[in-house]
Amino acid sequence: MTAIGQILCRIGLHRWGRKRGYDEYSSNVIEWEQRCERCGKRKRWVEVKQDRRR
Repeated sequence: MTAIGQILCRIGLHRWGRKRGYDEYSSNVIEWEQRCERCGKRKRWVEVKQDRRR
C-alpha cells in the first residue's frame, strides 16, 4: 500500500469495493458487506427485505 493510501484510510477515506449480500431464503433480512480495497477494513450492515406481495 502506498503512503498516500495509508493516510487516506487513516483519516477515513476508504476505497470501498463491491457490495456483497448474504440472503437466506426464509429470512426477512439481507446482510451486506463491503471491504476497503486498500486496507481491508470491513463495513457490515443489515437491511430488511422489501415486501414482494405488492
